[in-house]
Amino acid sequence: MKREIKRIVSGIGMALFAGSLFVVSEIPKLDSVRQIGRLLLAQTGAAFVNGQDGQEAVAEMLGGQMYFYSAEESGEEQALVLAENEERMKSNLEEETETQAKVVGDVYNQKSTETVKQQNDGIRKNNAYVDRLRNTLDTKYLWKKFYIVDSTTSVTKDIFDVKKLLEMNLTMKKKKGKKQILIYHTHGASEKFSDSRSGKIEDSIVGVGSELAKELEKRGYGVYHDRKRYDLINGKLERSIAYNKALEGIEADRRKNPELEVLIDLHRDSVGKGKHTYTTIFGKKTAIVMFFNGMSRTKSGAISYLYNPNLQGNLAFSLQLKCKAMEYYDGFTKPIYLKGYRYNLHLARRSLLIELGNENNTVEEAKNAAAPLADVLDKVLSGQG
Repeated sequence: MKREIKRIVSGIGMALFAGSLFVVSEIPKLDSVRQIGRLLLAQTGAAFVNGQDGQEAVAEMLGGQMYFYSAEESGEEQALVLAENEERMKSNLEEETETQAKVVGDVYNQKSTETVKQQNDGIRKNNAYVDRLRNTLDTKYLWKKFYIVDSTTSVTKDIFDVKKLLEMNLTMKKKKGKKQILIYHTHGASEKFSDSRSGKIEDSIVGVGSELAKELEKRGYGVYHDRKRYDLINGKLERSIAYNKALEGIEADRRKNPELEVLIDLHRDSVGKGKHTYTTIFGKKTAIVMFFNGMSRTKSGAISYLYNPNLQGNLAFSLQLKCKAMEYYDGFTKPIYLKGYRYNLHLARRSLLIELGNENNTVEEAKNAAAPLADVLDKVLSGQG
């Protein structure tokens, strides 16, 4: 009974707050605020059904860094862009999950997401998709076979010059005794696996990061693993400002380690119940990986206040890694996911967001992905393979 009362009170509170913003229409300069009120009112119904949903809707809009643009200038109804915020609105989340459910590894439009039964041994094999891309340099083919484009963003041919992306030199000379690769976790506290033990950080995505660091170190790289959980604030989960906190952390890490050239934000994906996907590499069940790019652009064009000077480097890095993975570990990677915002990827050319496994994978399956992922990273960074 108390829970139901809490939900109702939360919903009423949200409605009153939304309404107070909506009624400021008489003040022209506050038109953007009025439009926020409209958006909040549209979400108010969720609060009456589930008070937590209502709280999350407000937190998503007000808890992180917010950016506004004029609907009149853009010609679109949407007046609010929440950048640097991984907490998605429900409609976007449902659409994204539905899209990803059709893709398992490098298999497209598969009706179910059952186990991908494929044996990989890390030996290079010609891949028909990669060969065709390199031979044709066809941008439309690139979009069709190598990417999933989220509804929050858009793609143009001038951004995706296939030849330049494939041929960009991203090699890095190893410097003995120097930390050159950073692994960190924007959502380290909230991303666990199907059999993760409660309170055991080694069973979370942070533990997988430790395995990836070990595998990279075996290959001669100096790795700094930032084990901070940026979505854990004052002992509570708070994903709405996690990217802001992570940015502060990355900048501090780089001040301590000025040789850092590769920045990896390691995540765990979410796909919904009952979708246990994995491939088999070196005879072991291995979680599947997805590279992710923030485009810093909406459907109508670039978001000027989220400028990313390293966008081309980011795109080249993920595409080259994707191609290597398809040649050496076919089925190990999903298509690259393109989303509208920036996700702190603007800090370096070799910035990368990786979704490794999902909530239905075991800890062992996730950690088994560390070796092939490190191998693919090494092949691109060394230029060998």
